[in-house]
Amino acid sequence: MAQYTTGELAKLCNVSVRTVQYYDQADLLKPASLTENGRRLYGDAQVQTLKVILGYKQLGFSLKAIQKVMASQASTDTLALLVEQQLNQLLQKETDLANQKVALQFVLQSIQTTSAVPVEITIGAIEDAMAKATQLKRLHRRMLIWGLLIDGVEIGLLVLGFLSRIWWPMWFGVPGIIGMVIYVTTFYYQETVYLCPNCKTVFKPRLRKMLFARHTPKTRQLVCPSCGQKNYCIEQSVFEAG
Repeated sequence: MAQYTTGELAKLCNVSVRTVQYYDQADLLKPASLTENGRRLYGDAQVQTLKVILGYKQLGFSLKAIQKVMASQASTDTLALLVEQQLNQLLQKETDLANQKVALQFVLQSIQTTSAVPVEITIGAIEDAMAKATQLKRLHRRMLIWGLLIDGVEIGLLVLGFLSRIWWPMWFGVPGIIGMVIYVTTFYYQETVYLCPNCKTVFKPRLRKMLFARHTPKTRQLVCPSCGQKNYCIEQSVFEAG
């Protein structure tokens, strides 16, 4: 029967001597025998026990969980329960990591598109900002649908006129198109405000200033009524400002 000292066992299982000693102190790995001078000797059974312990550790089990499995008489049932708990923990970690990834991507995109560094980076603040960004996207999507509808009606009337030489629907349709444009423009104006990147003031410019200002998909070049600086102010929905 083979016998191994603490150092030999550690080398055989590719761990440190301190690890073997730690498991010994935790009552997980006891030596097979002691020499007269108190040296610990381990046999093949202890080698197998250490490999089992290391296997559980590799699966992410805590020391207390390993102790429960090793000490339990109904080890199969205990192990099944602990494995299920470990899987649930891993699934939760995966969910947390996925949420963190989404949040990090949002923060990076915000910095790249607005050149604004968030004043406060907390989970609550990021989630709130993401909800606000979603609201603004919905508003933009709604405006796109209205724009496509108006273009569709206008193009349809033009095509009808050119193909059939019947122009009266166009003359009756133009006032309707103008009415839709006015409604959509007014709605968009009512639903948006702007954040000054300099003083963080949220304000609503005059309709004319907003319509004719230079803009990007997420900003407009406006003069802040609070600090007086002209910047590309960040567009927000009224819901965001609230």
